[in-house]
Amino acid sequence: MTQTANQFNTQQGMMAVAANQPAMSSEVLAKLSKQVTHKLKKDQVGDFTEGEFWTTETVMRQSIDDWVSKVPITPQNALSISANAPLEYILKKRWPNLPMHYAIQPDFDAQNLVGIPDNYYDIVYSNQILEHIPKPWLAAKEMVRVLKPKGIGIHTSCAYNVRHGPPHFNDYYRFLPDGLAELFEGVHVFVKAGWGNKEAWIYNLTVDDGYGILGGRLLHPKVGQKNDIDYPWHVWIIFMKL
Repeated sequence: MTQTANQFNTQQGMMAVAANQPAMSSEVLAKLSKQVTHKLKKDQVGDFTEGEFWTTETVMRQSIDDWVSKVPITPQNALSISANAPLEYILKKRWPNLPMHYAIQPDFDAQNLVGIPDNYYDIVYSNQILEHIPKPWLAAKEMVRVLKPKGIGIHTSCAYNVRHGPPHFNDYYRFLPDGLAELFEGVHVFVKAGWGNKEAWIYNLTVDDGYGILGGRLLHPKVGQKNDIDYPWHVWIIFMKL
């Protein structure tokens, strides 16, 4: 399901919720407010390509950036469920002064966001993290819980990818677009999408263009722009909490 950002409920709806901010302890707020330094790569800014090449996330980032650039809201705060450079870049480009909080391990477990009140954030987002959470359905429930009514959720994951993460963290799941959407209850979905194609899969499995065990990731534009719903690689969802 896809809807344009202009079909989103009015800005006044979100701002009315923002006026009733729940209380949060100073200890929890201090943990959430820890500064995160991002080192943006070439493909995480601009048009999300790397020189003449497209990457496996170019279409996804362009799609999210296009939606965010048009949504008629003025969020007061946002929560990231990881140290998340690409999506934060997109949000900050749209709202340069948007206050950001980070619910990052070991201070926070996405499956149980202890200390964060219900209905606190205007935007809650995660990028390529749900596949690394042991019980992502619990994390999804928590992400919706701390989101304000009419608040926005933006979440990405992968349908295809080589095993990645260990030994620093584990790798548990892969999601199709419909499966990603099913994680989140009590929401209205604006965007539910995926990108991938057979040629990208084959290239990934047969070439190392600098990504080691992750395989080939720098794609010719013709491969990067092609999308085949039967061979999804990355998936993403944008929704509003009801």
